[in-house]
Amino acid sequence: MKHFYNNIILTIAALSIFASCDLTETQQATADRRMIFSSETGLRTYCYSFYNYLPSRTNAFQGDATSDYGAKNTLSIYESGAYTTETSTSWDWSGIRNVNYFIQHNTNTSLTDAVRNNYTGIARFFRAYLYFDKLLTYGEVPWIDKVLEPDSEELYAGRDSRDVIISNIISDLDYAFANITESSITPNSNEINKWTALLFKSRMCLFEASWRKYHAGSDYVKGCSISANSLYEMAANAADSVMRLSPYKLHVTGTPYGNGRGPYREMFISDNPVTEEVMLAVSTDKVMGLGEQNWWFNSSTYGPHLCMSRAFAKTYLNIDGTIYDERNEDGSYKNFIQETTNRDQRLNQTIRGYDYTRLESDGSYKRTAANFTGHSLTGYQFTKYVMDDVSYDDAATNDNDIPIFRFAEALLNYAEAKAELGTMTNMDWANTIGALRKRAGISGGDLETLPTTVDPYIHDTFYPGINDPVILEIRRERAIELCLEGFRLIDLKRWNCGELWETLPWTGVYIPALDTPLDINGDGTNDVFVTTNVGYNGEHKNLMMVAAGAQGVQKLSDDPNGGYILTYTMDREWNDNMYLYPIPSQVIRLNDSLTQNPGWQ
Repeated sequence: MKHFYNNIILTIAALSIFASCDLTETQQATADRRMIFSSETGLRTYCYSFYNYLPSRTNAFQGDATSDYGAKNTLSIYESGAYTTETSTSWDWSGIRNVNYFIQHNTNTSLTDAVRNNYTGIARFFRAYLYFDKLLTYGEVPWIDKVLEPDSEELYAGRDSRDVIISNIISDLDYAFANITESSITPNSNEINKWTALLFKSRMCLFEASWRKYHAGSDYVKGCSISANSLYEMAANAADSVMRLSPYKLHVTGTPYGNGRGPYREMFISDNPVTEEVMLAVSTDKVMGLGEQNWWFNSSTYGPHLCMSRAFAKTYLNIDGTIYDERNEDGSYKNFIQETTNRDQRLNQTIRGYDYTRLESDGSYKRTAANFTGHSLTGYQFTKYVMDDVSYDDAATNDNDIPIFRFAEALLNYAEAKAELGTMTNMDWANTIGALRKRAGISGGDLETLPTTVDPYIHDTFYPGINDPVILEIRRERAIELCLEGFRLIDLKRWNCGELWETLPWTGVYIPALDTPLDINGDGTNDVFVTTNVGYNGEHKNLMMVAAGAQGVQKLSDDPNGGYILTYTMDREWNDNMYLYPIPSQVIRLNDSLTQNPGWQ
């Protein structure tokens, strides 16, 4: 049933099993434990509560709200460098305690081992999921695998090492893969199966491998004995099994590309999940619960006006596989139509390209440029999760499902792990990066053989410490394929590239001249009038974007036509202590065995 996630809410309300918010409170349960753990229905009902720990329909599409490539008009105190140990309050163990409670009490011998082990496998998947989030957030934390009582000595224990945490997460996911009985594609991709656990193992091992490699010698990896290469091997092997043995594959046979729509974007705007590739999705529904994708991305009064930066838009290849150049042969800058023509088709399936159309209130599809009057900061307005219908824009009305695990990630995880190990072959490349690029319409370049040439733009702008062309191209591909799916800041952290959050410029589209109306997408209708005159009230005021304050323009001194590019400036700040969040001071005051993360006082 599509409305699985919505049914979870009702199930939890009826069950009324809630865990405490920290490690010291006694769990309260109003449902009869014997009733829950003596039947498969009870076990299934309890396990539904765990799905609440996944992203929800109101935030699953916001995963990359903090990213180097996403310009926006508001920053959190963390993003502006103002976060402190006293303002940190996010030390929450309720989910882990809830899962541990289930595992500890799922012992009723009136049920078969297979039934009990299946649901314990689901629970252990979610414990791994929750602990991985702890590792991402705080690094080393106490490993707790039982329900603690008020007098438990573990309440005052210190941190366990990353080795302990990683080993236990791997153990949980191996158990989940071995014991979860569902191996087929689940209806509407609403429930986890054994392949979800294996894909998550590849994700987690890839993160930890690169964290240990690229943070080597720092306080972040002190005392780690499990090698990065062994974790890369585990990541590659898990992803390889998903690729070879699971029922999933790339979605390539959907609607042919046109007007900003195609097989890639189809996965993010479909009413029902594209189950051949989407392994787990958050459902939205007109009756039980609606999503906010259009409202958040398109409204001038809601959301942070998140838009793509020019620096990132330049990373998309040309359709023939060659590297994109923002300049014409005469040295002039390409206009927006040229910029979004004959490119990797994922560009125009992620932003409003020159050919993008929307369904208007009169029932017709019309070419639609970015909304420059009160919304778009850069002119590269995101569309990946957005329904192409104006009626969705002003409230929580979306009913398109939101993928949170999909097969394409397995290809990217495998490719990166093999490249980092130095064992990637031409066949590996063709089956992973080449396959993703073919799906994006790319017809030439490095589709069948490993790249041998470094793209100086990717190297100099994003990863100056990387000189391997294979790794650089995989990083390009990963950022493009998973854009907006919640991976970017995590990737920057594991690659030790967090400073890109502060340094990557938030620049925008090319503007030939100020104080001149511009038809940016070539449909015969003017879209924007950029001026530095804050008091302008002339005939083009309905098109006006004022270049003043945070919103500005940059004069291109090397453009023979004397044009500009839009700019947006926010006081972003990155310090190396931001690779991890601090443990709240109030928590350390309660348990002085806990130590603070590096760089936090």
